[in-house]
Amino acid sequence: MYVYNLVVFLCCAVVTVGLTEGRLRRTRRGACEYGTYQHEGNTCCLCPTGYQVLNHCTDKRETYCERCEDGAYMDHPNSDHKCQPCKVCDSNANMDTKERCSPFYNTVCWCKENYYCDKRDQCKACSPCDMCEKLGVKQQCTKTNNTVCHDAIHPQSTSTGTIVAVSVLLILLAGVGVLVFWLWRKHKLCFKDEQSKDAMNHEEGLHLKDLELNPHLSEIADVLGWKTMKRVAQRSGMSKTDIEQHELNHRNDVKEQTFALLQAWSQRQGLHGAYPALIKTLRHMNERRTADEIQKIIEKEAIAQP
Repeated sequence: MYVYNLVVFLCCAVVTVGLTEGRLRRTRRGACEYGTYQHEGNTCCLCPTGYQVLNHCTDKRETYCERCEDGAYMDHPNSDHKCQPCKVCDSNANMDTKERCSPFYNTVCWCKENYYCDKRDQCKACSPCDMCEKLGVKQQCTKTNNTVCHDAIHPQSTSTGTIVAVSVLLILLAGVGVLVFWLWRKHKLCFKDEQSKDAMNHEEGLHLKDLELNPHLSEIADVLGWKTMKRVAQRSGMSKTDIEQHELNHRNDVKEQTFALLQAWSQRQGLHGAYPALIKTLRHMNERRTADEIQKIIEKEAIAQP
């Protein structure tokens, strides 16, 4: 009977210890804020960010953690005995420190001024930004992106543009040439040298200086017409008022208007100076045909005289 009671007592004790141990482990697992890991059959709590494992847990104690020392960090819950060494920003790789290392995160590096790296966290060296000296800057360089230059003009496009420009220029020149030729045919342009023209007019004036217009004013007025005579008077310096006065004196009679204005103009030029002046003025006005007709009238009369 005594032996039986002893056996029952021992069995109950073993069951009680087992149940108690199970509750401690579950309680320990439930209290792990950052997660758990397995070590030698025990479920241990992970060390938090910024700490490393000093001693693993056992069935008697929890995991013991200690803070990372200077120059080291741990940026996640862990079961490591050693924190990670802090990164050093390499100035020879054109990098500077943006954020210093702490127990909780690694050093953050970035590129120096006028340098860039587009590899994000994997960047080990920064490259110099393009200057876009020939094309010009479209978008400025940043720490993570190179300078964007304006698009280059394709050589073929340049050649095509040059050909088009030359073709247009040739067409324009051809058009101008045709226009000039047409105006020349219509007697709208005078291509004679001014000195030659003056010399010719001077010779004509010397040859005809003794001839008078007065006997032929009526015929000359018919050849000139009011508009041409008005232009002759204006070019010779007659005032607008004087010209309009002759027009008003003979209203509705163009022939009389022309005759009166020609007579007044002739008197201003003098007895022997009117004829050369009229011919010269008409030629300067490109009225060569009119000048030739008047010259025929005067010369015909001069030849007929003994």
